[in-house]
Amino acid sequence: MYYLFSLLVLIMAVLLYMMYEARNVKVERIEFTLSKKGLKIIQLSDIHVKFLRVPAATIKSIIDKEKPDIIIMTGDYIEKPLHIEKFLGFLAQISGNIPVFLCLGNHDYRAFKTKKAEFFIKALEENGITVLVNRTVGFKKGNIIYNITGIDDLSEGKPDINKALESASKEAFVTIAISHNPDIVFDIPKGKVDYLFCGHFHGGQIWMPFHLEFRMLRDEKLCKMNITRGLHKVNGINLYINRGLGNVCVPLRFLSKPEITVFHLP
Repeated sequence: MYYLFSLLVLIMAVLLYMMYEARNVKVERIEFTLSKKGLKIIQLSDIHVKFLRVPAATIKSIIDKEKPDIIIMTGDYIEKPLHIEKFLGFLAQISGNIPVFLCLGNHDYRAFKTKKAEFFIKALEENGITVLVNRTVGFKKGNIIYNITGIDDLSEGKPDINKALESASKEAFVTIAISHNPDIVFDIPKGKVDYLFCGHFHGGQIWMPFHLEFRMLRDEKLCKMNITRGLHKVNGINLYINRGLGNVCVPLRFLSKPEITVFHLP
């Protein structure tokens, strides 16, 4: 009886901690330059607004403090069409007047099943969000042009890298790509993209020993290489994999805190 009680107490303690961790965001900082004159980016990923437990006010306060030039978002915002309004409200709370560029993730496409996601894209664009589905836009800071390229989701979308890059400016200083599934890095021709920002893996969300969370739930090539979060150099590209803000399946995290990433680019 004593051992059963102790086990129940342990289980409750772990559950309470996972609930706590899911609410507490960590700011990660990646400096590709020590200069503060370049482009400052905040990346948000895997919002999963249904199971998001980080308060929008907390995210807003971080964005206000950091004062980024742009916000990039790398997929998985909704689970069903009925979540669109909630996600748009979330965006209105956090973004202010900062330009937002986003791509779609596998959950965003699955939300519409056999229907296309055009309705979601239209709603986002009507709210001032730049949706990048296989296309590039330019962002200018001072006299420097930055290409921002969105590549469609690898598993549920229709990624077309050549189409995405055909509108890239040859005068741009660097090309920054965003896509949901980081395995897209293997399909990008060398020399075409300088930075690739992704999400999808949630950093594991609920840690298990021996990388079991990835062995059991993921079949991506990067996971088999033990590349599941953070900064890496793959295929000649600076690849960053964000742990995400929200949660999938359950609103719990363990040893994989929700993340907001701040980048300083040249």
